Amino acid sequence: MGIVYNTSMSPSKNELVSAWLPKQEFYTGKGTPKLQHIGGFRLEDPEGQVGVELRIYADHSDTSDVVYHLPLTYRDAPLPGGEKYLIGTSEHAILGKRYIYDAAGDPVFTAQARQLLAGNTTAQHHSESFTEDPRIKVNGNPAGKDAVIIRKPVSGASGVDGVIGCWENALGQDLAGLVLRTA
Repeated sequence: MGIVYNTSMSPSKNELVSAWLPKQEFYTGKGTPKLQHIGGFRLEDPEGQVGVELRIYADHSDTSDVVYHLPLTYRDAPLPGGEKYLIGTSEHAILGKRYIYDAAGDPVFTAQARQLLAGNTTAQHHSESFTEDPRIKVNGNPAGKDAVIIRKPVSGASGVDGVIGCWENALGQDLAGLVLRTA
């Protein structure tokens, strides 16, 4: 289980994602999003080299408050062949330069999401080191299957094989919904 550093990044994750998100086909806002990190979890790289974070954001740029699920990976060097998934680079106050990717193109994310579906690894709390997040549930019987990212999770979504993530709404209430489904 990995260490979550309580430190700064420049530019921040929110700044990088805010610039990247409007270029994505699943983005439904107009202009620059106003993102608030409202939930998510982490997966651990068995080699301890790649950070894997499944972040859930609310976009407050208009009255719709769309929720986006944006898995990211963090590396200390470029991902070979991963140029089209690169969100940007950032200076981490402790770890130095980080290459931040849309996890959809990172083989470490793909492997760890598959392990989560198979019950061979557990979700880690998004902001606490060495802490499992028991709120994250594997739904159905998805073992042996690949994961597909649900970019706009919907609360509820029971009865579908996949991973149920959690986030907080504007009133501070916990919500849960499908964030990964089986391929």
